[in-house]
Amino acid sequence: MHTMQARPIAPLRVLLSDNITHLFFFIFALFQRFSDRFFSFFTDCFAEMASLAKNLKNLTPNVRKVAVTWDKAERIRRNEEIFKNPDSVVHRLPEHYKKRYWEMILSNKSPVHYKPPTSRAAYDSFKNVELELEDNPIVGIRTPEGDQGLWGGERVVKGWIESAPYTKKKILPRYWVPKLFFPTLKTAVLYSEVLDKYIKVTVTERAMRLIDEHFGLDYYILQSQEIDLDSKFANSLKREILLTLATESYYEGDDEKKAYIRQKYAEFVIPEAEAEWIGLDLNEAARKQQDIEDSTAPVPLKYSLEQSLLARLRDGTDDVSMEMENPEAPIRTESKFGDKLFGKYLNPIGKKLRSATQ
Repeated sequence: MHTMQARPIAPLRVLLSDNITHLFFFIFALFQRFSDRFFSFFTDCFAEMASLAKNLKNLTPNVRKVAVTWDKAERIRRNEEIFKNPDSVVHRLPEHYKKRYWEMILSNKSPVHYKPPTSRAAYDSFKNVELELEDNPIVGIRTPEGDQGLWGGERVVKGWIESAPYTKKKILPRYWVPKLFFPTLKTAVLYSEVLDKYIKVTVTERAMRLIDEHFGLDYYILQSQEIDLDSKFANSLKREILLTLATESYYEGDDEKKAYIRQKYAEFVIPEAEAEWIGLDLNEAARKQQDIEDSTAPVPLKYSLEQSLLARLRDGTDDVSMEMENPEAPIRTESKFGDKLFGKYLNPIGKKLRSATQ
């Protein structure tokens, strides 16, 4: 008789370990497939959103597309509202100031925080598409501290950064956090050759680089436009330098140095009447024009006649007989209008007063 041997029963611990191993491999395979699909989906979305600059190739010559930026459009709109009022003081400003002011409004600021495109169209070799390039300048926030120094056109820029960029994340979303980017400031002592003065001012590295490229502070201030200086201190310094050149009030005791400065900066000399208005914004120019009008306002005729009468009385030349002897003097007549109306009331009172004083 054939007898069957009983199969040994596996311990429960071995069964559980095998099931856990199979479950682990199943979860790993599922996660691997999900991660592959997730990263492929993310790559496709990124390719649809933007093109990297390193993949772009210019298709047109170095001709940028002419466009009006939002910053420039806002400047034009605001000044158009101001100049629409026919009674505004801005219409009485000097013609040379209005011409220079509108040239500044219609001009474009030099790029500082970005690199503008060099062509109108480009080809993306990675996405295999043709793109039209747009000029979207980064407009910073102007601060009061920037008006007190030389920042070279730099401003405070508002942007975005990734939350926890050094934290490794695979599934959880990564948020964008707003951030203000401030320029790196330092204090420097600069020398003005025209004014013959040392100036201690807050500057940026870009401003120092521009001063070196222009071979000095005076050339940098004089050759840069007001919109690129972007500082009230720089504009006031430019006005002072131009006034000094116009009046030639520099190096009074040194004729050789004075002749050298006159020849070196001859191209920047303008009339003194124009130099007084350089670097003024519209509010400052309107206030200056109002002060000029108030100081040169016409004197009313009654005040001028009063002053002339007091002068004649003081000198003793106000005599009725002299006026009567003058053949060109008007004929003096006595008015009877008041005597006819109030004569019967006032004449008795006048007689009593005269008799009382005698």
